[in-house]
Amino acid sequence: MAGYKRLDAVIESVKEQQAANARGTAQEIRQRDITFQEFYRSKQVNQKAAKFGDSLIGVSEAERSFVIKKDPKLCFELFKSLLSNFNSREKLQFIMTLLSDITEDLNTAKVLMREDEERSLIYLLLSLLGRQDNYCQSQACLCLARFVSCSPELLRSDDLNQFLGWSIAQLKQNNECLECITKALMSFLRRGDYRLPFYEANGVKPILDLLDCRITFQLQYELIFSLWMLSFEDNIVNKMKEFPIAVVLCDVLRTTSRPKVQRVILATFKNLIVKSDSDVAEKYAAEMIHFRALPVLNVLESKSLDDTDFEEDVEFLQEKLKLSLQDLSSFDEYAAEVKSGRLEWSPVHKSDKFWRENVVRLNDKDYFLLRHLVAILKESQNNTAIAVAAHDLGEYVRYYPRGKTVIDRLGAKEIVMNLVDHRSTEVRMQALLSIQKMMVQNWEYLGKQLENKS
Repeated sequence: MAGYKRLDAVIESVKEQQAANARGTAQEIRQRDITFQEFYRSKQVNQKAAKFGDSLIGVSEAERSFVIKKDPKLCFELFKSLLSNFNSREKLQFIMTLLSDITEDLNTAKVLMREDEERSLIYLLLSLLGRQDNYCQSQACLCLARFVSCSPELLRSDDLNQFLGWSIAQLKQNNECLECITKALMSFLRRGDYRLPFYEANGVKPILDLLDCRITFQLQYELIFSLWMLSFEDNIVNKMKEFPIAVVLCDVLRTTSRPKVQRVILATFKNLIVKSDSDVAEKYAAEMIHFRALPVLNVLESKSLDDTDFEEDVEFLQEKLKLSLQDLSSFDEYAAEVKSGRLEWSPVHKSDKFWRENVVRLNDKDYFLLRHLVAILKESQNNTAIAVAAHDLGEYVRYYPRGKTVIDRLGAKEIVMNLVDHRSTEVRMQALLSIQKMMVQNWEYLGKQLENKS
């Protein structure tokens, strides 16, 4: 176990180092000996613009914002000119770092957008997404997200698709610029008009995949913030039932000690329940219960964070989950577990009473849950989940008179037979026992013989 902990520490260290490298690159670029007089000498800007540009370097955010608001048109024309006509990678990185620093204040970004009636900056930044420079690409994405979040007009469909396609592709790559991309999405999804297009561009799965990995708490916060933004839309909340969003967030909630991560998870949980249809809300609640959100809520209740919203969210979720727990049958909990794909050896799997009372219900909706079990066998990377799925298919055959026929029709027997050579001892054992149940009647005797030999 100690070895795994050391490995986890190494992975965490690598991720933190990647983020630190990205921040270090920006700091190194800020310290480069570049002035706007160089752009003037190369005839990229005039003397007035060069002097204005130099007044933006090495000052505080408040001072920079004050200077820009005095002459936003000149600032806009300065960056439009430079982004239209740059002559070196180093200088483009300098320009993009400064523009990123400027747009960190969204009020300043909004002022610049008022000057961009032809949306020139938007198109110039979109064009930079195609450059072979990860740093400039990610800074362009960040600036673009900030501009479009406060622009009076929405992105055109083609431009929106380009931005979404590029951003979501970066989430899947999980490179050193990831933190920049997650910050961009935080700004982008603040605007409700862009939430459904992001969802429909398949943006949720890469976020959940990243949250399932070892990442820094800051990245966790930024990714969950984007999910929180999506959870304000009723139609998206109902559609997100297809993803294990509550399951993944429960995992993070159980392992994090960071208050801001806890806050944004609980706020997302609340939206999942409040803004979804009643049947979907019950599904989310069942997943939260099964994946042990209630014990964490009880611990958080005792903490004093001087945050009324947080305390209200804890109280609301405790009340809702306790009510759901009263109505939740063992089968409801089992169904939530199967649909999540994260099977564990919870008591129902080995309960004769459970299987006797509920086996017929696995035939509902064209064998919906059985098909999920088969999918787990084929797709899961978790050995325990595979072992439990194999066991449950065997129990289905054991307790349902026509179980063998159904299992054959779903192609499950062949898949289970292939697991006999699995590298995991647990999976091999459960596959063998399941095959015994599928192929012979006197399964109890043979199963005991097999266990004795092991």
